[in-house]
Amino acid sequence: MMKLIQYLHDNMDIAKLLHEGKVSLVGVTEQEQVAIMEAFEEDIHADGVFWS
Repeated sequence: MMKLIQYLHDNMDIAKLLHEGKVSLVGVTEQEQVAIMEAFEEDIHADGVFWS
């Protein structure tokens, strides 16, 4: 899980696509995916990319 979080942190464009539902995380439960997206929401806003 930590490698996945680090990858998303290093590739914020993938995190944005995840939030938009254009990509999915294989092997991650829906609850884990929601938690990851919520955790990255602050990072995404800090980088100037806003999720709607």
